[in-house]
Amino acid sequence: EVNATLMQAKIEAIRQMQREGRDLAPLLASTIQNNDDLKETLDKTKKEIDDLKSENEGLGTTLQKKEQELKGLKDDELERLKNERHDHDKKEAERKALEDKLADKQEHLDGALRYINEKEAERKEKEAEQKKLKEEKQISDASRQGLRRDLDASREAKKQVEKDLANLTAEFDKVKEEKQISDASRQGLRRDLDASREAKKQVEKDLANLTAELDKVKEEKQISDASRQGLRRDLDASREAKKQVEKALEEANSKLAALEKLNKELEESKKLTEKEKAELQA
Repeated sequence: EVNATLMQAKIEAIRQMQREGRDLAPLLASTIQNNDDLKETLDKTKKEIDDLKSENEGLGTTLQKKEQELKGLKDDELERLKNERHDHDKKEAERKALEDKLADKQEHLDGALRYINEKEAERKEKEAEQKKLKEEKQISDASRQGLRRDLDASREAKKQVEKDLANLTAEFDKVKEEKQISDASRQGLRRDLDASREAKKQVEKDLANLTAELDKVKEEKQISDASRQGLRRDLDASREAKKQVEKALEEANSKLAALEKLNKELEESKKLTEKEKAELQA
């Protein structure tokens, strides 16, 4: 449109010059040159337009391709999300089913535990009743049979105490003899010390047995006192047996104290032997 306007202006100028009788050669030469320049510019512009069209078409193709790729990505992502949603719903349904199943099992378990606890309580109650009846029967049997069995048990306990006391005396004499041998030779001290410790353990064990026997005698005496009526002689015998047991227990304690003292002497002797050994080595 601009070129047409310029061309029209030039034509009007030529006509004006023709009316005035002026020389048109310079103007024509200039016009021709301008036309050539305009043509060159036009060709260049057309080429640029064609290049822009080609570039635009390429961009359109690229844009279309990118849009297609984006659509494909969106479809894939939607499909993935859809699958994930499906898997999630499926797992959620499975989880809920498991929770329901677990709740049912827990309910059954609670019921079973309640039943077991009830039965256990009933069993303990029956055991307590049976134990009580058994104890009452034992007391009743002891009362019916009199104090003969209690007296025999007391005498048997006394014999056992005397036997244990004799054993303790023998053990004490044995340990004392071993100490004398150890003091004389100071060889094999470890064996003597172990024997002493073993004897001490035996004494402690025998002492525990004596204590248990004494408790048993006391318990039997209490039962005897509860059921005995008018049997003063048996009561005196029971008391005498108790005194003898307590006396034996005191003797056992005395033996144990002596044994512990002997143990300490053996320990001191061992230390002295080790010291002498170190001096000899030095």
